[in-house]
Amino acid sequence: MGIVVTQRQGRVPVTVLQPSDRIDGSNYTEIVARAQEEYAAGGRCFLVDLSQVSYVSSAALVALHKIALLTLHGILPDEESGWEAFRAIERDAQGGYQPYLKLLKPQPRVESVLSMSGMDQYLQVFTDEQDAIGAF
Repeated sequence: MGIVVTQRQGRVPVTVLQPSDRIDGSNYTEIVARAQEEYAAGGRCFLVDLSQVSYVSSAALVALHKIALLTLHGILPDEESGWEAFRAIERDAQGGYQPYLKLLKPQPRVESVLSMSGMDQYLQVFTDEQDAIGAF
C-alpha cells in the first residue's frame, strides 16, 4: 500500500492521507504509523481519501478507529488492547461523528463495509473534497 500525504487549507489546516490498493491485516499499521507521524508534525485534522482503495478488511476499520482516537486524545491505544478497538467502534459511534477525522470518496465495496460496520455513523463520509475540508 502506498500513502500519498498532502496538506489542504480550509478554516483549519487539513492533512489528507490517500492510501491506495487495499487496507487489510498485512498493512493496516502503515496508515496508522503515517497518521501518527503527521500528528507529531502538527497535523490535527485528517481526511482519509479512500478513492484509490479497492478493498478494506476489519483491520482497516481498526486503523481508522485508532487514527480517530489519536486525533481526539493525542495518543494511540495500547497494542495490547488488540481487537478491543474494533468492538469500541460501535460504542463510539453512539456519540456521533468524530470531529477530527473524515473520509472521502470510498469506492462502493469499501462504502458497503463502512456501512455494515457502523463506521459511517462514527466518521463522516464525503464525495467532494472541498465539502470535506470545509466540514472541519
